Amino acid sequence: MIRINLLPGEEKRQRKSALALKAGDLVVPLALVVATALIVAGTALSQRTRADGLVRSIADVDAQSRVLAPQIERVNRLAQERAELDLRLGIIGRLQKGRTQSVRLMDELARCIPEHLWVGAVSQEGGTTLTVEGTTLSNLVVSDLMSRLERSPLFANVELDVAEHAAVDSRDVVRFRVTCQVTPDEPAQ
Repeated sequence: MIRINLLPGEEKRQRKSALALKAGDLVVPLALVVATALIVAGTALSQRTRADGLVRSIADVDAQSRVLAPQIERVNRLAQERAELDLRLGIIGRLQKGRTQSVRLMDELARCIPEHLWVGAVSQEGGTTLTVEGTTLSNLVVSDLMSRLERSPLFANVELDVAEHAAVDSRDVVRFRVTCQVTPDEPAQ
């Protein structure tokens, strides 16, 4: 096959020179590529150094943890024993409080009973409500009992449930039932 060049010679040379790259045109892009590569390499090296430092720090903490493991176990065991001891002391404290409450309650009730009043029954429901049933010669004695109970620090909300006339050995008497709330026991000194 035959080729014929129809372009004049000078245009041919201009075209070849336009296609040829100059060395100065490559400097700027090459500098950008190198700068970008250096930045990426610097960042990677910095991150790697930081990661290695963190790995060393974790290894140091693990070593310290292994060294302190027996002491940590002992502290945990002592904390558990203390919790069990506190539980036992709480139970003993509740038992101690309940042990004296009934005695104090009966002692205070005995102080509140006026003359010419006979107690037939005393009952405590739920630990908070006290019921006193008895017999007396007059409604005034029942009123005196209620006043004394109100003044006592162990009783509150005193109410008369029943007061009725009855006869015992041909004597006129008043049978009564008084209820009151038992106030919480004061802490032991």
